[in-house]
Amino acid sequence: MRTLTTDLAILGNGPVARSLILALADSPLRVLMLDTYPLAQARPRLTERTLALALGSHRLLRRLGVAMPLADAAAIRTVQITQQGISGRVLLEHSLLNAPEQRLGEVVGLETLTDALAMPLATCRTLQQESPGPLQALQWFPDRVQLDWPDLRVEAALTVVADGGHGEIARLAGLRRMGWDHNRHAIIATVTPQQPLPGIAFEHFLESGPLAFLPIGKHQFSIVWSLRPGDASRVLDLSDADFLVALNRQRPSSLPPLVTTGPRSVYPLFFQRLWAEPGQRLALAGNAAQTLHPLAGQGYNLGLRDVLTLGALLREAAERGDDPGSRSLLADYSRTRRRDRLETIAFTETMNRLFSSPRLPLRLARAAALTLLDQTSLGKRELAARLAGIHLPVQSAIPDLVTDGYHVR
Repeated sequence: MRTLTTDLAILGNGPVARSLILALADSPLRVLMLDTYPLAQARPRLTERTLALALGSHRLLRRLGVAMPLADAAAIRTVQITQQGISGRVLLEHSLLNAPEQRLGEVVGLETLTDALAMPLATCRTLQQESPGPLQALQWFPDRVQLDWPDLRVEAALTVVADGGHGEIARLAGLRRMGWDHNRHAIIATVTPQQPLPGIAFEHFLESGPLAFLPIGKHQFSIVWSLRPGDASRVLDLSDADFLVALNRQRPSSLPPLVTTGPRSVYPLFFQRLWAEPGQRLALAGNAAQTLHPLAGQGYNLGLRDVLTLGALLREAAERGDDPGSRSLLADYSRTRRRDRLETIAFTETMNRLFSSPRLPLRLARAAALTLLDQTSLGKRELAARLAGIHLPVQSAIPDLVTDGYHVR
């Protein structure tokens, strides 16, 4: 069995893991990135998968040297929020923020983002990469974490879990967990409207949950349709023509009829939050720390702020010659990220619960609230700033960005 020793072991090879490497590009820390995807399984195609990149994340990535906007990015300049069957809507426009980028965010291909974040991997002299597959065993000691695979042992001062929450780390490390099943599945597909509507994203709330339309290239939309599990299975099995009929019945009235669709996929929706004890020398980031409902598109944005905060703390520790896996550093990481994480979780879960109730009094109250909000510039500006990731809690400011406030304004 080979044994490797490193300062920092990163479990995962996706956007969150690569963003951390980018954040540590100027650090002397020895970094080992471990691809934990099962070796015997074919990797899923990334070409059809997209994510919403908030304006704040756009700025953070640009600051870290990523050329923004990315090649296939579709700008989100307006977000329309509605609910099925009752009037009342909110329009959030980029002009509310006076942003020079003239956008609230953008939708990017997951493959494009992953490739852009791979740039530092080739030039980082302190980075080593391995692809051992799923982690088999984990032990922590006062001065290190020991990670084991059949043919590889890694000893690290700190292990960062950035595997998207798909590994066995929760079981192996006995992490604390809070969470629940939404009893909903999300249908994912690419659809084309009869007339193009560039720059507009739709968040339309149905009795079954939210139906989101995110603009992507070629005047198409990427949809996320929340359905009860049985309904999701039936919709998944429909012919393309019947799927478009069903989707057109549910679309917001201001969206033109949908005329074509691509392949469909489905995944379960749930909320989960995991914690490690400071003495375990583990730091959790992105979906490995918190798995959110996709309605507000905050998953990667929250994960990016996780790893930029962790990266800043690790660079400061390296400058002082401190232990990168110390209790004090991990406690600082947890404390700094707590407020941003909790506010984002509360916002996402509250929106999902409030707008998914079919009771008529609540539907009427929601319609009135949407109408009132649409007439209140201050309320719309605050909501737009939060969704755009540029109005963050002071307690969760990224340490080495505090002085200029770049990620806030």
